[in-house]
Amino acid sequence: MRIQVIGGGIAGASIAYHLLKEGHEVTVYDREDQGQATCVSAGIISPWVSQRRNKVWYQLVRLGAAYYPEFIQELESLTGERTGHRKSGAILFFKDEEVLPKAFKRITDKQAEAPEMGELTYLTKDQQQAKFPILTTEFPSLYLSGASMVNGKQLRDVLQVAVEKLGGEWNQVPSPPEPSADLTIYCAGAWGNEYQQNVPVSHQKAQLLHFTIESDDAFPVVMGLKTHYIVSFGNGRFALGTTHEDTTSFDVSPTKQAQEELMKIAEMYFPGQELKELSMAVGLRPYTPNFLPIVEQISDSLFVVNGLGSSGLTAGPLLGKEISHWVSGKETQLDLSKFTWKEGDGDR
Repeated sequence: MRIQVIGGGIAGASIAYHLLKEGHEVTVYDREDQGQATCVSAGIISPWVSQRRNKVWYQLVRLGAAYYPEFIQELESLTGERTGHRKSGAILFFKDEEVLPKAFKRITDKQAEAPEMGELTYLTKDQQQAKFPILTTEFPSLYLSGASMVNGKQLRDVLQVAVEKLGGEWNQVPSPPEPSADLTIYCAGAWGNEYQQNVPVSHQKAQLLHFTIESDDAFPVVMGLKTHYIVSFGNGRFALGTTHEDTTSFDVSPTKQAQEELMKIAEMYFPGQELKELSMAVGLRPYTPNFLPIVEQISDSLFVVNGLGSSGLTAGPLLGKEISHWVSGKETQLDLSKFTWKEGDGDR
């Protein structure tokens, strides 16, 4: 089939890559909009610690995390490029000792069906400090060995290289082309409503703080209190996030309020450390009304894939493989009909 993919974020890039592997003729059209969520994301691959109870979502991200090692190895072998993926382990912070055993049980109960999550252990302050010496020891913590991280922009760029190596085209265009392919797949993220009205897409503005601390090491990711997270890129470079701002604007200018808020959080997690080279990154995360990704067949020649939200980097590669199998008439691991949006759906 001749297939055009509109949007080159993690969803579109992964779909294009896997479709090419199935032998289809694929062209990607991407405007490179400022604020594309994938290119500012510091992805933590650790779905097992989530408290979200949605079974459809959890199956997607659990299988997505399980697929990651195979996906990364294959992609890096094909391109000779590094994706920024690293099995980092994760330090998990909790507000007090009382919730620690409950969290330990909740997470380890998932281990039987997700052995890739590795081992979950309690950390003493000394043990935590040995893993991440410049991080606060104020909060009780656990350590999950199987967690990993990926640099969103780096991964997307390597997927573009792979698409081109496999014979696909990747074009930057100001607007989508006229329909000329056998199949068009819209993966336009926060801008999805520009191209189709069948599935409503909203978005959040997410602001992250980037900074450096004098250090040569790469540390575990940190899943902090509330929705805080910290990612270590090595060579003293860190990202801390994130804000969750519902908006209808596409303005990706960082705000002083968000920077001040994130600075206070950074100073809480890195007491006594000098934070240098401060900068802000802003992305627009797409969501759908039921907070599940959408895989919607609008017509014989038109698909919409959107709404991956904050779990896009975890779910995107697997979803790309599943959609390519579906388009090619192959069996899928996921029941993709569960990702069809119907008006009035709640959080399934």
